[in-house]
This record gives sequence, structure tokens and C-alpha cells, in this order.
Amino acid sequence: MKDLQFDIAVAAPVARVWDCMFDPIAYRDWTRAFAEGSYFEGHWRPGRRLRFLDPRGFGMEAIVDECRTHELMALRLVGELRDGRPVADSSLAREPAHERYTFAPTPEGTQLVVQLQGWADGFTDFLQTTWPQALLRLKALAESTH
Repeated sequence: MKDLQFDIAVAAPVARVWDCMFDPIAYRDWTRAFAEGSYFEGHWRPGRRLRFLDPRGFGMEAIVDECRTHELMALRLVGELRDGRPVADSSLAREPAHERYTFAPTPEGTQLVVQLQGWADGFTDFLQTTWPQALLRLKALAESTH
């Protein structure tokens, strides 16, 4: 298991970056790096369950551990999904991974930090490739209408 961290400076206010990250329509755009047609089901509120899916029903299930609007979102990834259903032998079901998104205001806009903890080594290469691409797209979205 390896911990990963990614960060990006965005020339837009924190509220704009937050909205682009968690809005259902904008989410479909910036998460294309993970899978074309990605979307989520659920609510970004503490204790609520979220499902992150591609059009074939493959993805992850998470629980929101903490949400401080415009400041922090913390997720616990608790399972994998296949054909829209939980995978019984998912390593995440035995040992959850964690994602933490921190938003900090800067004179130029926002510093966004993404921390990933507890992901199985088999995901590392994928995450190291896709998160930077996704963050560049999120940056472009947030800066485009600001």
C-alpha cells in the first residue's frame, strides 16, 4: 500500500473549484481521465454513501467521513462495484482506502491537495497517471467561467 498526494494551483476562488469538483455535470467532465462517462450517485454529506461508476457499472463505493464546505472533503472507499453491484471479495471491503481533498485560498485563487491513503499497489500506476490528468481538467473547468 502506498500513499499518494497530488496538488494543483487553480486561478479561481475556492467556492468555484469546490463547485466544479462536486457538481454532477462538471464531475462527468473532469473525471473522464478515470473512465469516459464517469458519474456519481449519492450525496456529498457526512455519513452518506456515494457510488462512483462508469457507464458499464464498474466503479467504487465510498462513505463521506467529513465534509467542511469549501475546505475539506474526506472519503472512505469501502468497496468495488461490477455491473453496478458490490464485488464480494473486494480488498476495499476488508481494508478501506481513503481520499482527502483539501481546498486552501491563495492570493491567486485556490490550492487543491488530493491525498490518497491505503490503496492497493495494483492501483498505484493508474492513480499516478489519471489524477494529474483529472486535476488539469478540473483546473480548466474552474478557470473557464470565472
